[in-house]
Amino acid sequence: MNAISKIGNVAAAAVPAPSAPGRAAQATLVLVGSLVVMATAVVAPALPAIEAHFAGQPGAAYLVRLIVTLPALVIAIAAPLAGYVLDRLERWPVVFWSLVAFVVFGAAGSTADSLEVLLATRAGLGLSVAFLMAGFTSLIGDMFEPQARGAIMSRQVGANSMVALSMILMAGVFAEMDWRGAFLIYLAAAPLVLAFWLFVPNRPRLDTQAAGAMPGSEPANMSVVMAVYALALLCPLLYMILPTQSPFLIAEAYNGTPTTIALAFGASTLGVLPGSLAFGRLRQRLSPWVLFGTGFAIMGLGMLLQGIAPNLGLLVAAMVFSGVGFGLVMPNLSTTLLAAAPAHLRGRLSGGLVSSIFLGQFLSPVASQPVVDAYGYPPTFLLGGLLLCLVAVVAFVSAVAWRSA
Repeated sequence: MNAISKIGNVAAAAVPAPSAPGRAAQATLVLVGSLVVMATAVVAPALPAIEAHFAGQPGAAYLVRLIVTLPALVIAIAAPLAGYVLDRLERWPVVFWSLVAFVVFGAAGSTADSLEVLLATRAGLGLSVAFLMAGFTSLIGDMFEPQARGAIMSRQVGANSMVALSMILMAGVFAEMDWRGAFLIYLAAAPLVLAFWLFVPNRPRLDTQAAGAMPGSEPANMSVVMAVYALALLCPLLYMILPTQSPFLIAEAYNGTPTTIALAFGASTLGVLPGSLAFGRLRQRLSPWVLFGTGFAIMGLGMLLQGIAPNLGLLVAAMVFSGVGFGLVMPNLSTTLLAAAPAHLRGRLSGGLVSSIFLGQFLSPVASQPVVDAYGYPPTFLLGGLLLCLVAVVAFVSAVAWRSA
């Protein structure tokens, strides 16, 4: 048994976990967790149409790209606060009302008559996702034993790809008629509000009393936590070059319509599914650092292939390949963090994880757009691929050091 597993087991032993929720509750939680993909990239097929609609507004090219990434900035800022609230209050009501707000703010983008109003609705969406995702991770830690968390997280990331596929395709079809239709996709999450109310148990917090009764409760392994935070920042910072820049490359180089862009992104999300499904078995055999190295290496090779792809078919194939690596990395972030987090700190540490992920998403176009402006799209993908491979090398070196320790 490795050191991280020991930490998770000690934390779990400090607070006896109740029986795991039933299948309906598990399915609901997995789908709620998958809503994270709708916070950003689901409206990507509509970006060229939105830019054309607001072309006369100063700075429209930059502001339109913020439609994808502004929620990420708000999430990054608000997630630590959300984690603190989740450790102080009962988690179930916070997650429930965050789910309601997600539907309201997401669909409100369809009514915006200016970029400023549209960005305001996206900021509200980001605030709701900050509480929703930190709460989701905390609930998984509360409701499931350590050995079951990997399976739940891998299902959630797998569901991410399927939800992203269906939502992006629908958004592309709606955007063909009117760009506002892409924001109506958020109404698809409305049934989950009822499902969460009916199926997910609203259990009283046990860890709060336990933490208060045991002043010497197990602390978090902060070296592991900080390493996870760093990887959680770098993964989306580099991977999000794909959804923020590829739509414009496809539209410019291949005369791509919103439907073409949606189909390309839908195919790329399918790559996430085999990666996430393989995670559960691989996690039992490999250290988390080997999995991090493998996932980043696959993402890097995929992005390098995007930089040299001579046609749209090979570009999409490279996007699919990058998705496989992404499917390995994302569940590994959550399970590695939860193994290092004692029960009474799950909310705050989960909030930090969510903050790191979405800060990386927000910074992605800020970092990549100057490279695109200076050198074009293919060199941007090549540089992103090289950096991902560098992160993979660091992770593999860390795996060797971890094994030696």
